[in-house]
Amino acid sequence: PSMLYKSQGATVSKESRAIVLVLALAELLSRSGERIAWPGLTDPFTARNGAERLAAQLAHAAGLPARPDLTPMRRFSDIVIASDFLDPVEETMAWLEPLAQRGVRAHLVEVCDPAEETFPYVGRTEFRDPETGEKLTAGRAEMLGDDYRRLYAARRDELASWCGRLGWSYTVSRTDRLASETLIKVHMTMTADAGRGRGR
Repeated sequence: PSMLYKSQGATVSKESRAIVLVLALAELLSRSGERIAWPGLTDPFTARNGAERLAAQLAHAAGLPARPDLTPMRRFSDIVIASDFLDPVEETMAWLEPLAQRGVRAHLVEVCDPAEETFPYVGRTEFRDPETGEKLTAGRAEMLGDDYRRLYAARRDELASWCGRLGWSYTVSRTDRLASETLIKVHMTMTADAGRGRGR
């Protein structure tokens, strides 16, 4: 599965939702005087038009890695990572664990399409990766449903529990729901955290 995926039940692709969420958070944070950055694209900066500057940088960026280098992140910083987190859980944890060791607080936002949660497919179904074009045909897709939903939920539960143990936040953003719901939740989590004495 990829971030370009968009089922009939969704209003936007996962990638579009992720970008909107991150830029909206950047706007809120920069307007309140926080320093913001996009790892691997910009150094931290303070500007009232922070989201606009990030958007301009993104528009001219080519080939940004799916997993940027996070080693420049410093203690007491917060990072928001919006992804579908469909890679093996162990790989995601190995990538992010060094952040916890350095005292960085992460806010993971799992962007998901409603069809990925419910697996509404029946009968002969062809699944195609929108990035690679790779295809998989299932003769009776409904036979895969129960196992798929169980594995999908277990992955999410494991990541969310891991984040909880680290003092991080984990938020799910479905692409058939309003982006503002996620935005408010993540921003409130970050703001409440800053109120307890953490800086960004």
